[in-house]
Amino acid sequence: MVFMPAIHFKKLPPLHALAAFEAVARLQSFARAADELCVTHGAVSHRIKVLERHFCEQLFARGGGAVTLTPRGKYFLSAVLEALSTLQQASKRLTEAHRVVTINVGPSTAHNWLVPRLGGFYREHSDIDLEIIATKPAPRKKGGGLVTGEADVVIRYGRKEDWSGFQSVRLMDVELFPVCSPAYLEKMGQLDTPEALKQVLLLRLPHEPWKPWFEAAGLHWEEPGSGPLFGDASILLDAVVNAQGVALARNVLVESDIASGRLVKLWNIEIRSPCAYFAVWSLQSAARLEVSAFLEWLVASCHQTQPPEAECEKAAAH
Repeated sequence: MVFMPAIHFKKLPPLHALAAFEAVARLQSFARAADELCVTHGAVSHRIKVLERHFCEQLFARGGGAVTLTPRGKYFLSAVLEALSTLQQASKRLTEAHRVVTINVGPSTAHNWLVPRLGGFYREHSDIDLEIIATKPAPRKKGGGLVTGEADVVIRYGRKEDWSGFQSVRLMDVELFPVCSPAYLEKMGQLDTPEALKQVLLLRLPHEPWKPWFEAAGLHWEEPGSGPLFGDASILLDAVVNAQGVALARNVLVESDIASGRLVKLWNIEIRSPCAYFAVWSLQSAARLEVSAFLEWLVASCHQTQPPEAECEKAAAH
């Protein structure tokens, strides 16, 4: 524990009296000090009297229309200037230098898409800190903490209507296709046609069914009713990388792994997901310059090619 000595505030004069003292000393005028502080001449006089009574010392010599510091006043002025300068610098650092944007994002999106791109943001905005909260959204907690102020921006995979009542922008559409690891492909042999999925273990997500892809591939199969079921796409992809089966994956989350050879895309059959990635925020959050700067960068980053990752789909505002 760090020992901090107690400060006896009753022994210190009021801050507004110190500000008045500094202004009168600098301007050598009660009237000009009153104008600068936007108070009356009488208010400035009262504040100086408060200081002089506090120290039982006369700080200003008054006479002939001039206001000058007494020797004790000159001594006190040097301490006041140092103290006010320290307070001003500390206030500036708190209000300007340290700006934080809190982002609530799903674990798979954070790991596979957002975090690898953040270097570009920091290069452009070195004065803004990002706090990344990677959590699966609570079913009944609409807005991922936007209402409570726990998050400034939420990045989620869903539908436009999920974000009614908030500001949102569509970042990326999503294509779905089967993937597996090279080790699993070697284990199962050549999977030449989609019909070969009959012999593999299909990995599943609760809200991303296989059947629409089956139909696109010309397979008249029902939705799988068995096989590993994962509550989050990040866990699903870990299972795929570890050669546990074949998953229906979102292009946004696997482009880097396919480019690096960690995953293999099976066949050239894709379907458009009914969901997309959205950035969501409140009007109150957007009023802060640092939040607006992050949102502008986020949307712009979906237009840029960042090898080895494939180019993001263009973002379209609602």
